Amino acid sequence: MKYRVFLSAFFLFLSPSLSQAEYRVFLLKISKVSTDPTKPATDFRLVESTLDPEQYRYYYTVAPDEQVTYIDTWRCYGRTGDFQALCPNPKGQIPAEENPAP
Repeated sequence: MKYRVFLSAFFLFLSPSLSQAEYRVFLLKISKVSTDPTKPATDFRLVESTLDPEQYRYYYTVAPDEQVTYIDTWRCYGRTGDFQALCPNPKGQIPAEENPAP
């Protein structure tokens, strides 16, 4: 009986304080799809989000002529509540885009 009370107290009071939350951040490239296949798309924007490319397209409004591409991802520890900023990329700065050769 003593052990049951001790285990119940442990799981009710101590285990939630030991648990930690984590989330994944995605770096997404949203670019216009070029109608000319010989000319690469140069108009794009980079977005950090907790949504992957498929979820991002369904949650936010993306124009039909825009393409959402996955660039990088990393894991963050903690909560995302109260509009906290996403953690920075531990690999350093945003990777440079490769320029296609003419």
